[in-house]
Amino acid sequence: MAFPDEPSHTIKAAAVARGQFTIQVGQSYGHGIHVQVPSYISNLAAQTCTAFKRDVTASCAPPIPMDDNYMTIGVTSAGLYNPSYYWLVGLPSLLLTGEPAVLAMRVVSAILSSIFLAAGVTALTRMRKPKWPVTAACVALTPMVLYMSSGINPNSIEIAATMAAFCGLLVCLENVRRLNDVKPAIFTVGISAVVLANTRNVSLVWLLVAFVVAVMFFGLHRVGQLFRNRLVLVTFAFTMLGLALGLAWIILMLFAPGSTAAAPEGIINIVDGVRPDQAFVTMMDRSFDFVAQYIGVMGWLEVPAPQAVMQYWSLLLTAAVLLPFLTRPRRLAVGFWVALLSLAIVPALIQAALISSVGYIWQGRYNLPLFMITVIAAGIAVRFRPFAADNASHRMVRVLILAGSVAHIYAFMNALRRYVVGLNEKGNWQIMITNPDWQPPLGWPILALIYTALVSVAAFALYSYLFPGSVLLEWPGRLLLRRRDARLEAPSAGVVVDSTSKSPVS
Repeated sequence: MAFPDEPSHTIKAAAVARGQFTIQVGQSYGHGIHVQVPSYISNLAAQTCTAFKRDVTASCAPPIPMDDNYMTIGVTSAGLYNPSYYWLVGLPSLLLTGEPAVLAMRVVSAILSSIFLAAGVTALTRMRKPKWPVTAACVALTPMVLYMSSGINPNSIEIAATMAAFCGLLVCLENVRRLNDVKPAIFTVGISAVVLANTRNVSLVWLLVAFVVAVMFFGLHRVGQLFRNRLVLVTFAFTMLGLALGLAWIILMLFAPGSTAAAPEGIINIVDGVRPDQAFVTMMDRSFDFVAQYIGVMGWLEVPAPQAVMQYWSLLLTAAVLLPFLTRPRRLAVGFWVALLSLAIVPALIQAALISSVGYIWQGRYNLPLFMITVIAAGIAVRFRPFAADNASHRMVRVLILAGSVAHIYAFMNALRRYVVGLNEKGNWQIMITNPDWQPPLGWPILALIYTALVSVAAFALYSYLFPGSVLLEWPGRLLLRRRDARLEAPSAGVVVDSTSKSPVS
């Protein structure tokens, strides 16, 4: 239970999977609701003994009994959330029990997020001049985005679906005259919009921002041209049905028992006498304070990524903000400026509206959907700038991708260290090797190797996409290329070699 509010979301998922979709009078309890779930699920709060205690290892958590399956009361603060995400994530708890059930629920959530993140990046490859947008999407996939995507929390699918909907819409608007060539992008927009509308109440705001920013890039007239396509009309009807269901849930929850409307656990901070306008100004003043959570603050937001990781991504994000200044004509970057202003202003408006009821609750991770839109919009704004292919550009991109891979792995290893041996003022990496206090499933060395392999594959894939025919690791790559060239140049039976050019002639 190492993710923010994960016990409440896990209890909600197990309850929804067992048919407990709505909230009834008499079920409310303090800042949550009563649900019937297996006992091992209802007792998951005991697994949060590491929360806000960086030096405490995960060995403090009691075992999760495999046979503790009798139905009992669980209390969740996620009572008002739409059940769609929870139903899918909760299904493994019907088939498994104990720790395997909880891990399987996490895996389902991670798969869902991965599907939408992959759909978003894939959609961008169908644009004209896609290299800058694809690069920006990879920059937006910070360690924090990957971390949030691997826990039981609707914030994960919210981030990924926002990215997919935005990227798909960009492709559709650009290709209004040949929509039959980008059918997957049409489906991506429709499915992502429906999922987003049925995640959290505020998700509809992210969907609106994604639509506005995309329209600012391509013009409102292209929206009208989209509806000349039959597939778009069918997908739009499906999307409207999903949006209607999401709105219906929001309206239904307006009549729920008052005590179920709870802020996330541990962050209620009502400040008497603070007016909405003061809360708005305070949020605007804190805009840059949230950047750390865009990059990586793991655990219950008490474990920041190492400073080297923070500085590296700060460099990339600074470049993403400044590059659109180089765009000519400037109208090509209007969508980016709208996205950047939305990232600062929209959360401030929402927090101002909530200040009198729940106080200051806003966290940087809530902004991640808007963050994804903004960074990708920066790539869209500069996509017509030449993507240089000279040797110097190759070397620079190679260094950046390798450094990004190391940063991802370093952030992952640091998160593991936090739970294996704890974080303190003294360096304890060697203790992690010689005397670990706790081990995750498979053991931390195996997980680290798997993660390193996956990140390496992603790095090679990105570099090969940006520079086809080139290799990420220069010296091993050149050796392989020389061997390949030698095989191509070697004469074989039935092939005559021209004595002047030394090339095969059929």
